[in-house]
Amino acid sequence: MINQNNLILTRTEPNGQGGYQFLYKVGDYGVVVGSKPQEEIHHIHWEADIVKYISSEPIKYEVCHTTELASKTLLFRNDSSMNEFLEKAFTYLKELSILEGMIPEEERSKS
Repeated sequence: MINQNNLILTRTEPNGQGGYQFLYKVGDYGVVVGSKPQEEIHHIHWEADIVKYISSEPIKYEVCHTTELASKTLLFRNDSSMNEFLEKAFTYLKELSILEGMIPEEERSKS
């Protein structure tokens, strides 16, 4: 079973092709994890992207491939490797949010 910590939304994949999507949030960042339907059970895998949330209501985010955590969409072949990544990601994103909170607002708006 996939990690439930920091989970803010579970839904069917919004692309209309089936599958599931899990949205996690830690500070202003998060992880979006998706699983597309597969014909064979051994082909099931997870795709994960780091995102930066723009708003909470409605939920809006943009993919963020500029962190040290991930510079592209990541692929995980099983739940245990996905969960291991999520735990590391939550720690990293929490620290990133704290560090960004120390930067003055005018400096953040420049980037």
